[in-house]
Amino acid sequence: MTASSFDDGLLERLRQRAASSQPTDASSRASPPPLSERELATAQQRLGFELPSDLAQLYTQVANGGFGPSHGLLGLMGGPTNEDDDDVVTLYESFREPDPDDAHWSWPERLLPVGHLGCGMFCCVDCTTREGQVTWFEPNPHVDGESWDDAFVPFAESTRAWLEAWLDGVHDDLFELAWNRKFGLES
Repeated sequence: MTASSFDDGLLERLRQRAASSQPTDASSRASPPPLSERELATAQQRLGFELPSDLAQLYTQVANGGFGPSHGLLGLMGGPTNEDDDDVVTLYESFREPDPDDAHWSWPERLLPVGHLGCGMFCCVDCTTREGQVTWFEPNPHVDGESWDDAFVPFAESTRAWLEAWLDGVHDDLFELAWNRKFGLES
């Protein structure tokens, strides 16, 4: 695993927020304990790739989901789930499956849906990037019979930037910027 850009100050802020979190729609209880290194290795083996160091550190040193932006982070394996009872690994596996009713459906490889936003939307971490760039999956305006490419909206340049925006109370500003970029509304 590569060195993390999370410093002790950010880790402590995340731990405090996770410890003080109330149950979310993704969890009927407060944040679960972090995963062990062994549990992380099991999840990564099942996925077939390693998580960016910041995301791995989040799950092993803060909590296995249950806190965070919107409806909260899903558990990597176990822990808080979405409304269909899927954790991150299970959700990723199901999204990677082809859809026999939609020839255009294609979920990007190594894009993990970690942040539950409701209404089928997720904040996803791109595990092909060292920084763990964050993409907003917004399927609701999708038109049947067309490509899904426009459902994947760039959101934050890194997992760190995404979580700092949440901690600093400016997470909704990221949505507005992403929405404006998506629809060419930038001023």
